Amino acid sequence: MKRTYIKDIVPETEVKLSGWIERIRNPKNMIFIVLKDITGQIQITIDKATNPEMTEKLSNVIANSVITVTGKAVLSEYVKMGGIEFFPTTLTVDSIADALPITKEASLDQRLNHRWIDLRDGNKSLIFRVNTTLEKGIRDYMISTGAIEIHTPKITIQSSEGGSEVFKLDYFGQPAYLTQSPQLYKQMAMASGFDKVFEIGDYFRAESSFTNRHATEFIGFDFEISHIESHHDVMDYLEGALRNALQAVKDAHSTELKETFDVEIDIPECDFPRIPFHEALDIVEKEYGYKGEKVDFDPESEKLICQYVKEKYNSDFVYITEYPFEARAFYSMKCEDNPKLCKSFDLLWKGIEITSGAQREHRYEVLKAQIAEKGIDPAIMNDYLEFFRYGCPTHGGIGLGIARMLAKLLNLPTIKEATYIFRGPNRITP
Repeated sequence: MKRTYIKDIVPETEVKLSGWIERIRNPKNMIFIVLKDITGQIQITIDKATNPEMTEKLSNVIANSVITVTGKAVLSEYVKMGGIEFFPTTLTVDSIADALPITKEASLDQRLNHRWIDLRDGNKSLIFRVNTTLEKGIRDYMISTGAIEIHTPKITIQSSEGGSEVFKLDYFGQPAYLTQSPQLYKQMAMASGFDKVFEIGDYFRAESSFTNRHATEFIGFDFEISHIESHHDVMDYLEGALRNALQAVKDAHSTELKETFDVEIDIPECDFPRIPFHEALDIVEKEYGYKGEKVDFDPESEKLICQYVKEKYNSDFVYITEYPFEARAFYSMKCEDNPKLCKSFDLLWKGIEITSGAQREHRYEVLKAQIAEKGIDPAIMNDYLEFFRYGCPTHGGIGLGIARMLAKLLNLPTIKEATYIFRGPNRITP
């Protein structure tokens, strides 16, 4: 007999169930078990007098053990869990659990030490089912617009950002790095004539940051598109992808997200507001008396400008555009009317940056000069520069942290809760 999920049980039919013991009570005459699988819970009732063999099998079994049962589910007005009670005719103990080393009240660090146990909580599995839907919504949009999915190398001979926040490794006696992003290889795809590409894959950042929004390894969504007129084309494309992803989550999970996290998914109806960086700085200072950094946005500035945009435009999203070139990567295209600024942007959502993007510089000599301007030896970037010597269209793209977006979507306090296995400066296990 094939296994049946609890959600698919039809009363008065013989089925086979496998799952975890959520609770077990063993009074004098009966055994009551709450069995759970990924889809739900059901009460199993065993009469000791008529089932001595089952009773013996369960004599040393505690919660979190795994069992398989066959039998019949019947309607019962006395049972709260869906009004169904299960009476087994066979029972197999698949695994006997030890007492758990953590409880639901354990600290976050303790729970992360025993992440596989922490994830048994049904609320946690919902987080990652939502993540699956979110990524599918992104992927479906990209494919529907003709984008090609690529999988770029994660070991490279050069830093993708030109900075020092990279993990170095020995590659058969040759120095190499874990990639910070697929940036350089996305641009190679533009030089290859792929027109539109995307990837959902690993990032590695050797940042000694201990905030609720940083990790040393995380999953990012990237795309790059060709033949654009400006970075505004990139922003337009990103809006379409995010609307599709949020709609997919709403369609699949709205009821359980409201019940579990008290979250309602709002699909933006209007275009995301777009505010130039220096104008946003002035707004934050004028409206809230806060003076932020002059070349980039700090976390407090992000929160305040999002508050302003929510009040003025009723939007949870806002693009901050035209950042100073000194704060951006060498491949960002400078603005023609002010070369101190570049055609770049961040997307902020509910008080936090979730995306960075830009139009890229595609002209070989200009790009070479910008690399040198950033203090990087162009010779080190020669393999990358070769992409642009033989013709390359205008192009731009983005990188988005999936865990940041998921944490904001579900109002989680940290991306650690939105990451299957978290990696940070002081965490490399389990």
